[in-house]
Amino acid sequence: MKRLVWPVCVGVFLSLSACFSREEKPVAVVTPPSSVVKKVAESSPVSHRDKSLDVLVRYLGEADSIHREAWWVLNNERPAVGKSPFGKVQRAFLSSQNIKLTNKSLFHCDRYVVQKLPGSAAQFPQDFAIFEKCSEKIAAKKIATVKMLSERDVQLLFLSENLEEILGLGATVLSLHIECSVQGDGQGHVQKLKCKDWAQDRSRDQMIRLSVYDYEKLGKNLLTLRGKVFENLTDIRKIEAEVPLDGKIFVTETELYPPEPTPAPKPTPSAVMKPVPTPAKVLMPPPLAPLAPEEGGEVIEGEAGASPIEGAAESGDPVITPLHLPPPRVTPPSQDELMQQIQNDPNNPQVPVPQEPEAGGVNAR
Repeated sequence: MKRLVWPVCVGVFLSLSACFSREEKPVAVVTPPSSVVKKVAESSPVSHRDKSLDVLVRYLGEADSIHREAWWVLNNERPAVGKSPFGKVQRAFLSSQNIKLTNKSLFHCDRYVVQKLPGSAAQFPQDFAIFEKCSEKIAAKKIATVKMLSERDVQLLFLSENLEEILGLGATVLSLHIECSVQGDGQGHVQKLKCKDWAQDRSRDQMIRLSVYDYEKLGKNLLTLRGKVFENLTDIRKIEAEVPLDGKIFVTETELYPPEPTPAPKPTPSAVMKPVPTPAKVLMPPPLAPLAPEEGGEVIEGEAGASPIEGAAESGDPVITPLHLPPPRVTPPSQDELMQQIQNDPNNPQVPVPQEPEAGGVNAR
């Protein structure tokens, strides 16, 4: 039995040694076409991506959200996400880092060039110039500059004349530069945002220009906005808004100049109705007391109580009293009429008229 086990063990040992001593054949390596390598390299994330800009990109995204809320308070309209100067600069930095942009129809021109200005340090401070490059045949337009002093302090300058698509024509005509400062927590969350000379069209004819644009995350008021409303580039109202941390939002607009009184329209000559004057009724003075009638004469008596003044008062016609008329013209009586009145007066004793003696007669004594 021992003789049979030994040869078997030797055979197994020899077979195992032969397996380990066998030479390995080289494996063929297949190289993919150059076009495939290029396509994979473009779609994969860039290894030299500047991670220090990630915080800046998050700051710009939060600033865009803050401005959307501020504009909703002032204009009762909330713009689309990214439709602000902050959102446009954020898209420029994302594009420079080879990050695919969403919502390609947000802007008419969505191609950018980001230049790191000379003198920028490896970490901070860093200065950037952002350009909008729509075509190779047209020169790039500078839309903003960004200065990152640290991970907690960023300063931005927007050129309004090249941001007409966002700010409107009125702000473009003013050609103001909007200065903003962002203070964060170093992780991409905005703590304070302040802007100066923010101008943006409210409608086709009106524009809002803010002298105070303050956001404070931990302040009493989240947003404080003060400025003026312009109509055809002329200030017409003062606007103020406060968004408290808790409570109601207050927005007030005050007229700067009282409205001028509108003159009443002058009627046309054809529409003028001239009043027709009512003819005044001329009243004669009351008659004088009748004179004593002559012998054989008749006395004409009027109706008792018939006064022309009273009749005029009852009829409503204007009254003209005798005080406003010339005195009546009285004809003096003749001598014969005067003698007749004297003779008929009972209070006047009659004096006998002496008679002349007859001719040839003798007076008796």
